Amino acid sequence: MPVIAVSNPKGGAGKSTTTLLLATYMAEHGASVCIIDADPRQPMVFWQKQGKTQSGVKIVGGVTEGTIMPTVDAQNDCQFVFIDLEGTQSVTVSRSIAISDFVIIPVQASPEDVRAAAAAIRTVVDEESIIRRSNPNKHIPYKVLLTRTNAPGAPVSGIQKQLEEELREANLPIFKTQIAERKAYKAIFLEGMTLSELKTHGLKVGNLETAQQNVADVSQELISYLEQAMPVEEVTK
Repeated sequence: MPVIAVSNPKGGAGKSTTTLLLATYMAEHGASVCIIDADPRQPMVFWQKQGKTQSGVKIVGGVTEGTIMPTVDAQNDCQFVFIDLEGTQSVTVSRSIAISDFVIIPVQASPEDVRAAAAAIRTVVDEESIIRRSNPNKHIPYKVLLTRTNAPGAPVSGIQKQLEEELREANLPIFKTQIAERKAYKAIFLEGMTLSELKTHGLKVGNLETAQQNVADVSQELISYLEQAMPVEEVTK
C-alpha cells in the first residue's frame, strides 16, 4: 500500500488537482484508491459531496495532526493512498510526509512556487533524518512535478525555461511529464466529476482526450517511480 503525499507549503501550486487527477485515473483503471483530505478547506470532500461523481475513490476528511497516522493505517484495504496536504507548514504536513512512501511536490512556473518547493524538500529531508535515528534504512523519495504549464507544442515562456533550468542545475528529481493548464482540470472541481465522467456527459471543456492522456502519462511515470522505491508486490497489493 504505497502512501503518496502531495505537498507544497504554497497555496495554488496544484496539489488538489494533481491528487484528484492521479487518484481518479488509478481508480478508473481497477485500483482501490483512498484520498485523505488533510487540507482544512476540504476540497476533496466538497468534490465528492456535490453528488455528481460515481467514482470509486474513497475520500476521508476531517483529519488532524493527532489522527493522520491512524487514519492512514486504517486504509490497508486500499492499493494506493494519497494525502492531499494543506498549503502551509504544519505538524500534520510533517507527520504525513514522515509516513509516506513517496512525495509529489507540485510546482507552477513561478519563483514563489520554486521557493516553496525548496521548503517542501527541506521538510522531506528533515523528516527522513529524524526517522533514520530509529530506522537507518528509511528513505522518503520525492519528485518535483511541474503543473499548469503550456500544452505540448505551445510556446514556453522565458520564465518557465529559466525555472526549469534552475531546477535541473540544482539536481532536483523532476517528473519528465508535466501537467498542462487545461480547462478540463478546472471543470472536474466545478462539476464534481472525473475526466471520464465529463466526457460521458458530453461537457465541452477543451480536448478531453488530450487531457486524459496527460494524466495517464503522469500516472504511469508515478507507478514506475513507486516500483523503484518499493518492492513490486508492495506497489500492487
